[in-house]
Amino acid sequence: MVCPWSLLSPSGTVVPENSGKTFAQVVAASCDIQLNQLPPKVFIGDTVSIKISQKEYEAGLEECKSNLHGRLTLQKGDPPLTTKTLKHKLDGLWPNLKNWSVIPLGKGYFEFKFHSIEDMRKIWAMRVINLKPGILRFFCWSKDFNPQSQVQVHAQLWVRLMHFPQEY
Repeated sequence: MVCPWSLLSPSGTVVPENSGKTFAQVVAASCDIQLNQLPPKVFIGDTVSIKISQKEYEAGLEECKSNLHGRLTLQKGDPPLTTKTLKHKLDGLWPNLKNWSVIPLGKGYFEFKFHSIEDMRKIWAMRVINLKPGILRFFCWSKDFNPQSQVQVHAQLWVRLMHFPQEY
């Protein structure tokens, strides 16, 4: 079987794999993995690099059309929710929804994978869910999303207007 990913050398040329298997194929096949079974390490600068074919990239983008991003905002002093707890709470709120998953992205952000675009649209229509504790806001999935570069755009606050007439 030909691997859809090709390793690149520092000069950018394709390096043939020793075993003819990808890292994932080797790991899935056995728990007893020898280092010589893995593709050779290829460094570009200080990082290990792989090349993903255009076909695989487009297939991945297609799979993400039924995904949403979400941000869980907790009040000061609220205990953090684990991903497992969040999934359990949402399972209770979405009893008719099957085959969905949640992946933590960091900084309170999550990626939600739904079985179909229709399921995703049902959840996206809610926009905000009060989880008690916490508020979960959904927004459109976008490629190259990085939680570290996001800026807080929502804040919860109370406003008290003194001496303001009742009718306003």
